[in-house]
Formats: sequence, C-alpha cells, structure tokens
Amino acid sequence: MALAPTSSRPPDAASTSVRLRSRARRRRPALPPEGNRERAKGRDRLWVAAFLVPFLVLYLGFTLWPLIATVSYSFFDWSGTGPLNNFVGGGNYSRVLGDPLFWQAVVNTLLFALGTTLIKLPLSLLAALVMTRKWLRAKKALRTVFFAPLIIPVAMAGLVFTYLLNPSNGALNSALHSLGLTDGTTDVFANRWTAMLALILISVWQVFGQYMIYWMAALQNVPDELYEAAALDGAGEWQKLTRITLPLIRPVAVVIVMLALVNAMHVFGLVVTLTGGGPSTSTYVVSYFIYKQAFGSMPFAYGYASAAALLFSVMAFLLVTSQGLFVRRAQKLRKEYGV
Repeated sequence: MALAPTSSRPPDAASTSVRLRSRARRRRPALPPEGNRERAKGRDRLWVAAFLVPFLVLYLGFTLWPLIATVSYSFFDWSGTGPLNNFVGGGNYSRVLGDPLFWQAVVNTLLFALGTTLIKLPLSLLAALVMTRKWLRAKKALRTVFFAPLIIPVAMAGLVFTYLLNPSNGALNSALHSLGLTDGTTDVFANRWTAMLALILISVWQVFGQYMIYWMAALQNVPDELYEAAALDGAGEWQKLTRITLPLIRPVAVVIVMLALVNAMHVFGLVVTLTGGGPSTSTYVVSYFIYKQAFGSMPFAYGYASAAALLFSVMAFLLVTSQGLFVRRAQKLRKEYGV
C-alpha cells in the first residue's frame, strides 16, 4: 500500500501570524478595571504630595518667608525687637545709596569676585585638561588632593591661615626670614591690597577643586571624533584647544563663570576670620557690611541692613539674568559644529 506524499511547502505566513497573535493575547495579563487604575493614580499623587510637603515647608520657612520679612523690614526703622511701628518708606534705601561705606563694600566685593574668578577659572580649566588626559596616572588621588580643601569649613580655613600669616610667629614670616627676604615681621593684613590679595588667594585655594570638577564635566561632553579628525589634519594641542574645546564648552563655561562670580560675591567667613573688614574698613564686603549694620552695634539696625541686602540682591540678580544672552550665543556657535 503506497503512502500519501507529505507536503514540504512551508506553512502559510498569514496563518502563522494569526497563531502568534492569539498566543500573545493569551499570555498578556488582563488590564485592571478602570476604577482600579484611577485608585492607583490617586495613590501615586498622594505619595508625590507626601514627598513634596517637607520640601515645601522648608522652602516656605527658610526661603520665602525670610525674603518677604526682609522686604517688609526694609521699610521700617526697626532694631529687631518690638513692633514694626516706625515706618520710614524708602528712607533706608536712600540712606544706603548715600552711604560711602556701602559703596566701598560693593567695590571690594566686585574686586574680590573678579580677582578670584580670573585666577581660579583658568587654573582649574588647565588642571581639568590635564586630569582628563588618558596618559595621566593616579587620577583619583589627584582629584582627592585638589578637592580636599573644599570640605574644610571656611571659618576653620580662615583661622588656619591667620596663624600661618601671623606677623610675629607665623610660618610664612619664618620661611621668608630664613630665606633673607624679610625681617620676619611682615603683616600682610596691614595693607588694603595685600589683605585683599590674601583673601583672594586663600579663597582660590579652597574652591579650586570644585571648579576643576565643573570643567571636567564640561570636557567630557566634547566628542573624541573631533579631536581625531583634527589630529588627522595635523592640528596641534593649542589648535585643538582654541578651535574645538573652548568653542564647544562655551555654553557650560558661561554658566561656570556666572556661578563663580555669584558665589564669590557672597564672601563672608574669610573676611570675618582673617581681616575683620580691616585694616580700618578697607576690606569690607557687602555681606560683612550687612552683618555689622544688623549686629555690630546697639541698637541693631535691622531695617537698614535689610535695605542694603535687597539692593545687593538686585545687583546679583541682574548679573545672573545676563547669562541667558551669553548662553544663547554660545549655543548657536555650538550648533555650527554640528554637536
């Protein structure tokens, strides 16, 4: 008896697709009812609100309310105690604008901010360029060395350098005297410019690692293909830096520069521990001026200090908002490189 020949034709594609879809439907878990989904969304919203409440409470208590209170105090001649019953309107603002010590503090603050920025940003960029090289060894140890001063409290750093720069028995004077460069009694805080220079250099030493990390993060966003293409064209390291690296990191560089300026404008701890605003009032900065007005003498001048704080905040705000224009221009240049 002859067997019927079996067909070697492959199964039809349409029937295979139908079988696969039916299996997928059988394996697919059933969707929850509409009511269950709504309850799940409601629980998610409840958890989101629960996690946001602590932040909102802290924001309202330590940011928004102090800001509103500062604005209110600036319109009163208030000593910090008792009711707000001596309304002076814009009198505090006119007094601040006519106070030469306030403008001296503003100039000193700008000098400090510009000085630290002009020193720490190029040096930290150079360190970041070296730290991102593949041939460099012990990168983690070097990063720790550069970043370690940042974890030292500002007040402690100021006290340490007060002892190091002491005119009678400080380590710096002893070293200079042993080298025959001075008589061993040099007081860097006796002169306005040397005191300001000391404040700038100590600040640069402390925050150097922070800005090096910023630059390293910016440099890691530059594609390696551009460097390889430039190397094939015969470009040197300087040409790679000026034609590729700097133009591409310019949007981030603008933000870093603004951060450096704004952070430097809030200098306070170093001035308190190192110079106390001296010699005389030659190293007063705005933060120290506000502190002295609010707490330096009795009766406290809370209203006057609040007006000074608000005026300085407006200056800082105008400086920060100007970065948007520079960022947009830098982004256009970056797009020209196709990145």
